[in-house]
Amino acid sequence: MPAELVKLADEEVQAHLKRLPHWEIDNGMLQRRFTLPSFPSTMFFACAVAHVAEVGQHHPDLNISYNNIAVRFVTHTAGGITVKDFEMAQKVDELWNTFD
Repeated sequence: MPAELVKLADEEVQAHLKRLPHWEIDNGMLQRRFTLPSFPSTMFFACAVAHVAEVGQHHPDLNISYNNIAVRFVTHTAGGITVKDFEMAQKVDELWNTFD
């Protein structure tokens, strides 16, 4: 299994979280919540996240409620959070910066 897909130890997860201050661990998943001005903008952002995920071949769980979206990453095959999850979270942050 590639190193980026090996489950990280709790200490490693905490170290990676320091570089992504808006993300948290929720129920064993790397998560960030976003609030947008409207439902259409939320759906547009969700579609953009889906595109980034498809390109990266690592797909998040998305929970959408009107103008809120929660993006959650976990590597199911590794049984937890991996470097790949943090790489994808960084890409979602970069995408979000284009929405601000």
